[in-house]
Amino acid sequence: MRLFPIFLLITFFACESPASPETRGDKLAKSLCGCTTQLLALNQRAESASDSLAFRNIATEFEKARACATKLGIKPADKISLELALKANCPALAEHSDFLSELLGQ
Repeated sequence: MRLFPIFLLITFFACESPASPETRGDKLAKSLCGCTTQLLALNQRAESASDSLAFRNIATEFEKARACATKLGIKPADKISLELALKANCPALAEHSDFLSELLGQ
C-alpha cells in the first residue's frame, strides 16, 4: 500500500506534457530583438537630444541592424507571425512597426 502514492507521483510526472517547441516566429523575434537592442537605445537617447553625432550613430547602428536582420533570412511570409511574436518577446521593437518595415526592407 505504501508504493501506491509513489506510483501515482511517478505516473503524474511521466505523463506531463513536454514544453512546446519554439515557433519560427518566436525564434526570429528573439534574434531580431538582439539585432536591434543598441539601435533602439540610441534612438531613445536621441529623442531627448538633437545633435548630429547622435544621428550619425543611429544611421550606423541601423545599417548594422539591417545587415543582422538580413542574415536571419526573414521572408515576407514571416511578417505576421514575427509581429505577433515580437509583441511577446520584444515589446520595445514591436512598438515601432514602421521601423520594422524599413529594417526588413519590406
